[in-house]
Amino acid sequence: MSIQTASAIVQRLGPCRIALDRSLFADFANELALLGCDPIDLPRPGAKRRPGKTIGFLDWPGAEIGKPFAQALRAYAGMDALVLQSAGQQRHALEQALFDAGWQRHPAGMMLHEFGGWSAYFLPGLTYYSRAVQGRPGALRSSGGEADALIARYAMAATHARPGDHLLVDSAGSADGASILAALSRAGSVSRTGEDRAGIKPDLASVADNSVDMIVAIEPIIPGDWTRRLADYARILKCDGRIILGWRRSDGSNARPGDWATLVEAASAYFLPESRQLLGPTSADLGGPQVIQSAPFDQDVDLDWMILIASANPLAGEGRGADYDHPAFPKTDGPWPALVDFGAAYDNPYLYRAMVQMGERLSHDVTLARLAECVIEDARPDSADRGAALAVLGYRVLEMRLPDLAAPVLPVIAAYAQQPLDDAPPHVRRWAISLAFLAGRLAELTGDRAAARDWYHRAALAQWEDFSPLLATKAIAASFYEARLSLADGDAAAARACFQRGLDTALSAAAFPHAQQIGPAEHPLSFYMTELAEVIDMGSQCANALTHFHLWARDPGLFWRQVDVRRFGLASWARDLERENDRLRAA
Repeated sequence: MSIQTASAIVQRLGPCRIALDRSLFADFANELALLGCDPIDLPRPGAKRRPGKTIGFLDWPGAEIGKPFAQALRAYAGMDALVLQSAGQQRHALEQALFDAGWQRHPAGMMLHEFGGWSAYFLPGLTYYSRAVQGRPGALRSSGGEADALIARYAMAATHARPGDHLLVDSAGSADGASILAALSRAGSVSRTGEDRAGIKPDLASVADNSVDMIVAIEPIIPGDWTRRLADYARILKCDGRIILGWRRSDGSNARPGDWATLVEAASAYFLPESRQLLGPTSADLGGPQVIQSAPFDQDVDLDWMILIASANPLAGEGRGADYDHPAFPKTDGPWPALVDFGAAYDNPYLYRAMVQMGERLSHDVTLARLAECVIEDARPDSADRGAALAVLGYRVLEMRLPDLAAPVLPVIAAYAQQPLDDAPPHVRRWAISLAFLAGRLAELTGDRAAARDWYHRAALAQWEDFSPLLATKAIAASFYEARLSLADGDAAAARACFQRGLDTALSAAAFPHAQQIGPAEHPLSFYMTELAEVIDMGSQCANALTHFHLWARDPGLFWRQVDVRRFGLASWARDLERENDRLRAA
């Protein structure tokens, strides 16, 4: 348990100086030390405080709380944060003593997946506290299920924030909300509304148009009709932005929507609805655990809370490219390599995050596909916008295993992938290569193995160097997939040549001069080395196939079991598996 507890603390608070009773927790102190922490003894009364931050660890297994617990807390009075290990004691008394001693719940103290482990009666085994901000009552200084739910709503919102985002919190309890979002998300900045000096005036008049990446509006305090506020949000939200709207059902006033259908209808006039979140108890015991979870839009449920996640319509960004600045790769930190220079690459760069970037794009599959269809119809034929949209739609057809739709999509993809690339911008080259590989997959789906082999061969020989060595994943995968077809057709020599080509491509990509590709030295692209490792990993499987190729003649199954095919498109494999599981659950 010492290993797990130490790991949990470091995951939450990072490597730190941590004060504890080392005479009682010698093994635990050792585990903390092995994780980079500096375990120290609790300071003696009157001892001079050490410079720098110190975290306290307090184990309280006893049933008695009152004065003994308050006295124990005094040893931690000068510390910056506190980790409490409790054992099922009455929650309210413990937390009230902590609040009275100047502590508040740590903004990172509850992550969304942990919400179901809290109840009104008892604390989880480990809880986290930070020094209270004077003069600020709120959920972080409150105990019980209502405060838990408010914190969980912000923890949920944090999971939708994207790296670098500028967030605006327009909610009841916005100060606590901003603290929680800053602690749990990779947002670049968090601002909030409020009448105090740190807040933005609630009328939002001072917020510029098209300037906010994500709005968190949970029970916003609105002086009037709630539907008018949606227009304000639409004005300030970027064309690739996201909004989280949460209200309790209306009590009959115009300050909030009366039901779910009313909320969705009004929001749809300004935004693209993505998902619905339900918040409620897991049992009839209202003081028991609660949960936030996704639900279908049309599910008939009777819960107080209505939470909608929606996105701005990125098509509104047409003609506004000059305003575009990707928050994770801002112009002020550049210059950036072509790999992430989306403003120059796309006619409408707001499409990139909303339509292309996995983990950030529209989460509603049907809405995403419809967006791609609109872009295919309206974008320039040779634009990066159209190439990206074709990839989104084509992979949707592939994931859904729809051969009847693949046949009409393939000629459109082929026209883009076969265009002359001599003077094409880097991102057009990127999509032409990616689409050649996708065409091979779709040709396999339709049963046209000869066309699939031709497309894979084209993608394998494409000049990925003109975009980025990270694009070599498509060339290596194409070589590998072409080898599969050759093996099935009985041409072992051709298959071996394909595996060799895949390995050679990986080696070339690994030897590429990466200094100009990885971004500024102070702000290297965080994903670059991870994706380069994927290139090498895929090449390693080609090498693995070559090493064990002699087994093919002995037993093809034995040979194939040596090769980890999941590494070729792991994300696609995971999505396919998730969809298969969904179908099984539905059955």
